[in-house]
Amino acid sequence: MLVLTFHYKQGVPFDESYYLNTHVAVLSRKAVLEMGAAKYEVKKVLSSADGTTPAYSFIFSLYFETKEALESFIGDPRVQELKADVPNYYVGEQDIYIEEVVATFPGE
Repeated sequence: MLVLTFHYKQGVPFDESYYLNTHVAVLSRKAVLEMGAAKYEVKKVLSSADGTTPAYSFIFSLYFETKEALESFIGDPRVQELKADVPNYYVGEQDIYIEEVVATFPGE
């Protein structure tokens, strides 16, 4: 499983309400599946383990079963619309990573 993550830096202006209610709302389950992703998660970073200020305020993760599905998502024209919307809720550039899940513990 591959994961495309967008990390929003702590201390950078971020409109949480717009992000959750407008930007993320565009990514309905149907749209995510049509674009090639298996699922997505939005995580709000509450703290770091050592109590220091965390580097990020939010992390958005998209999960893909295959490299081809990830590439299909990246090439989807709707991604450009989503990119164009970023200045409406965030000032700056996200840190973006492509990750591979190498081990997991299935829930019950």
